[in-house]
Amino acid sequence: MKTILVTGGTNGIGKGIAMDFLKKGDRVIVVGSSFTKGETFYNEAKQLGAEDRAIFLPADLSLVKENQRIMEEIKSRFHSLDIIVLCAQSQKYSATYSETKEGFEFTFGLYYLSRYILSFGLKGCLEKAENPVILNVCAPGMKGKVNWKDVQHQNGYNSIKAILHGSMLNDLLGVAFAENYKESKIKYILYNPSAVQTTGAMEAYEQPVMKLMIKLLYKIVGKPVKEAIKPIIHLLENPPAPSLSAFMGQKEVSLKMVTFDKNNAQRLFDLTKGLVANFQGNNPQI
Repeated sequence: MKTILVTGGTNGIGKGIAMDFLKKGDRVIVVGSSFTKGETFYNEAKQLGAEDRAIFLPADLSLVKENQRIMEEIKSRFHSLDIIVLCAQSQKYSATYSETKEGFEFTFGLYYLSRYILSFGLKGCLEKAENPVILNVCAPGMKGKVNWKDVQHQNGYNSIKAILHGSMLNDLLGVAFAENYKESKIKYILYNPSAVQTTGAMEAYEQPVMKLMIKLLYKIVGKPVKEAIKPIIHLLENPPAPSLSAFMGQKEVSLKMVTFDKNNAQRLFDLTKGLVANFQGNNPQI
């Protein structure tokens, strides 16, 4: 029996992956911010007769200290982890800059810092597994450059731009992980599922006209969650040989693109390490 951690595991792609592994007899830990959705996840697991293998951990993963709390709880409760799937993300559109109580831009905290902390912080648990994998659901290989003068995208803000910038940060996160742990057996996969018919994606806009247009668009070009997770499950069960790989659907993304620059990856790693260094109980330590 494998042990799988899925952040954002109570909704959309994350939930689809979680339920798939529960059906296969594995233990699944999901992390989410909604107690209601967590209860729904548990009830659905109970219907499968898998309630003893389904664990819901509530947390606001936009906060550094919450990620650290979850990390420490997992380390204390579970001997090892076979798979980590990083899905936590808000797709709600906003033109207004939003900052967490810790002083970080919300998307930066949830979409990048959370993945950084859990990737590096749970490395020890993964190393105890036979074939450990981290899969980071983002959008690898997009064109553009990291804005080093405004890494948190505080200026000229809108949430779409913040997410696009966050995807470039996640590309560098994957590179930094692979470069810092060249001898590790952990496989790090960056994965872009493209358009998927999730509630979050189809209700990202509050304006009625935009909401209707997006729903129609996703019904045309988007895939149902059950279809969208098939290539993800395949990669998790049959990870590529390289320590780092990137995919858009079933198509591999070239790591020769500028967005995977190793010097930039180390620069971001050092910068991020400094940003979280002041938080009590900070981990990772390389």
